[in-house]
Amino acid sequence: MTLEQCCYRVEESLDYVYKKCRSEDKAIGPLELRVMKYKAFDALMDLFIFQGSSVSQYKTPRYIISDEALQILNARMVASFFSQKTPTLEP
Repeated sequence: MTLEQCCYRVEESLDYVYKKCRSEDKAIGPLELRVMKYKAFDALMDLFIFQGSSVSQYKTPRYIISDEALQILNARMVASFFSQKTPTLEP
């Protein structure tokens, strides 16, 4: 199975609201999976700790708005895969 197919299967498993926003409203683009280099998230943690986060309280963020953090992740990306099909809309 290719990673594009995995993206589609993940999208199919998501809830009705996601599928509606993705297929009908076009408010969400295709799901993307990114393959990262080894220790990419360690570099991200190092950045946030350098900026004042506590080592014992650190959690990998769910979403990132920091330009520096995005640059770190983008520099460590090996490959990117997108869902090729729109998920079916079933209530």
